[in-house]
Amino acid sequence: MSIQCTGVKEKTSGAASTVRDDLAHHRQELKPEERGLRSAVPGDPVLMQERDRILDVAEKHIRRIGHRKTTVDDIACDLDTSRANVYRFFPTRAAIDQDVYARIANRTLDIARAISRRRDASGIRLAAMFDEIHRQARTQLADEPYVHELFVAATEGKWGVAKWYFDEMTRIFEATVREGLQVGELEIDDAGDAARCAMAAIISFVHPSLLEQRISSDKDVEDELGAQTRFVLRALGIMSG
Repeated sequence: MSIQCTGVKEKTSGAASTVRDDLAHHRQELKPEERGLRSAVPGDPVLMQERDRILDVAEKHIRRIGHRKTTVDDIACDLDTSRANVYRFFPTRAAIDQDVYARIANRTLDIARAISRRRDASGIRLAAMFDEIHRQARTQLADEPYVHELFVAATEGKWGVAKWYFDEMTRIFEATVREGLQVGELEIDDAGDAARCAMAAIISFVHPSLLEQRISSDKDVEDELGAQTRFVLRALGIMSG
C-alpha cells in the first residue's frame, strides 16, 4: 500500500535521537557571536551543570508567572548571580524560553520513546503514543496554563525548537512504523511518508492552539482522537477493533 502525504515535506531518519543531539545541530547554525558558551557547554560538565541550574530556575518562574513576565533579573536573583553570568550561557532572553520549551517538550518525547521501545505490536504502540502525546498537551492546557502559553508562543512564533519537537515526534513514529513493516505487521511502502501522514492526522489533537480550538467547540475530543487513530491504523493496513 502506498501512502503519500504532501503536508509535511521533511525526510526523517528511523532512530530517535536525544534532545542534546538535535539541539546541537540548531546551535551550529547560530552566528559565532550568538553562540557564547552554549557551543562549549556540551563538553564541560561544570558548565553544563550551571546551565541546567539556570534552566531549572527559569522553568520554575515560567510555570509560576509565565515566560512573558519572567526576567533575567528574576533568574539571576534566585541563583544569587549576575545578569552577565546568565548571559554567558544564553545569548538572549528568548534563548532561555526556547531551551525551557525544549526541556519540557523532551519529557513528552521521552515518554514516546519509552512506548516505542515496548514489545507490543507496532499499531498498539502508535495508538499509545497518540493517546499520551494528546494527554500531555491537554494536561498543559487544563492544569499548566503558563506552560501551555509557552507552547502556543513557540508554535505560533515558529520557533526552531517547536519544529524540532514535531519533527522528532515524527521520527519516533517512523521508527515504530519501520519496525512494524519489517515484521510484516503493516502494509505500506514508505515508513517516512506513513509517519508524516500519521502526524498530520493527529496534529489537531497535540498542537496547543488547535487542541484549544477543539476543546472550546465542546466536542468529545477523546472519542474523536480514537476515531482518528483507527483511521490511521487502517491506512497502515491494521484492522483495529
